[in-house]
Amino acid sequence: MIIHWLKFAPALFLLLLPIGVFHSKKVRFRPISRDWTDHWSQILNLSLHWIDLGRAAFGGWLLVESLALSPGAAGFMRYSVLGTLGAVMILAVALQTFFCKERDSANAPFMFVTGLLIGVFPPTIVGFPIALALTAAAGSRVPAAYFPLLALTLVGSGFLFDGGKMLIKLALGFSAVILPWLFSLMFSRELVLTYRAKRRDNPGDAPLPARR
Repeated sequence: MIIHWLKFAPALFLLLLPIGVFHSKKVRFRPISRDWTDHWSQILNLSLHWIDLGRAAFGGWLLVESLALSPGAAGFMRYSVLGTLGAVMILAVALQTFFCKERDSANAPFMFVTGLLIGVFPPTIVGFPIALALTAAAGSRVPAAYFPLLALTLVGSGFLFDGGKMLIKLALGFSAVILPWLFSLMFSRELVLTYRAKRRDNPGDAPLPARR
């Protein structure tokens, strides 16, 4: 495997740095199971969400461009590029999810996961899954469903538009995308979304109470 370090190193920096590191005291956490109606403007006004989308997309693209198969590679070495790609993708999503300053909670990396797929996969493959998962999760008012729906439709879209030629890559994408949802189920962690605090917080805007 050939690694172009001038692209690989920045990709690692963009993808592996947890966004939770930059959550200041002005950032509030809200479980995604609650109603968001009164918080959309605060959510969208938090620049960290848009930074997450952009850096994941650019980092994903750099990651793909930084890895190449060595000439004459045979056996398991033929899968070294996919193995490295998958390991970085899964580790990146894990870090964004696990690193959370709210006790007994996990970040719901909606923007990061979306941007990562945009950077790693062709637009023809990720466009439909993202649109469908967004619509279904919003329509059902079950935001957590975004992750399993996106993972499943990604694989389906790959078979539909690419004939399953990138099956291993699709499986790796599936594993990375579904990770936040699985983590919340396995470890009983509440998935939370961040938003910008108001100057004078209402009682409903207060941070999550500590669990006993």
